[in-house]
Amino acid sequence: MINFILYDANTDWIVKYKEIISSLSLEENQYKIITIFNYNKETRQKIENLMGKNIYLLAIDHPQKSGLEIAKKIRDQGDWMSQILLLTPHIVFMKNLCKLYFFDIVFKRKNKESKIKEAILIALRILKRHSSFLFMYHKDLYQIPYHAILYFEKDLNNDYTLIVTKYKTYKFKKSIKNIEFDLLPFSNFFKTHQSCIVNLNRIERIDFKNNRIYFPMHSTNLLSRNKKKELKEKLEKEFYW
Repeated sequence: MINFILYDANTDWIVKYKEIISSLSLEENQYKIITIFNYNKETRQKIENLMGKNIYLLAIDHPQKSGLEIAKKIRDQGDWMSQILLLTPHIVFMKNLCKLYFFDIVFKRKNKESKIKEAILIALRILKRHSSFLFMYHKDLYQIPYHAILYFEKDLNNDYTLIVTKYKTYKFKKSIKNIEFDLLPFSNFFKTHQSCIVNLNRIERIDFKNNRIYFPMHSTNLLSRNKKKELKEKLEKEFYW
């Protein structure tokens, strides 16, 4: 699922963006269009609960908050997979502000819709290269971008494994051992316990004395004694702790 997140105070341009997206020949069940009018805690939570991958179309000239500021917040929060398209009516390239915070910048001008469409198509091609964790639950197929996963944890009370993200927890039937095999290509996932695999990129703090790992809004105490040294060395050498 591709989520197109539109942010522009000009409703005429919102209509144009929707027309451009509709012209991409995507199946109706392959994408959603979400229009946002601000970017606050409630909006962020709504976006993080979306299934699939995100493409943002953000207007720099929005009177409430510039799309450039929102793009910076998205990147600062650790989301480098979502594609961001900044749109502006001003022919100004702010070199000192861009610094990889956005995916592309396009000038909003009449008869320039083809440029926006071209940029969206490039964003779609980039997203295809970024895989998500796929799983079935109650005969429905889910996919969660790897960067959004905080950790996997075996539910000791039943046969389910939990997938914990910042705002939502999912469950499905698959062993930690099999999940570990699926995650072999991704060096940022580390098995801290026979019942837990964590995303090293999302760790905020580790209390090695009390065996607790802290993530945004969550924590787990599934840290084995024999994994402490390896975890600390891996974080210091590969993840700049």
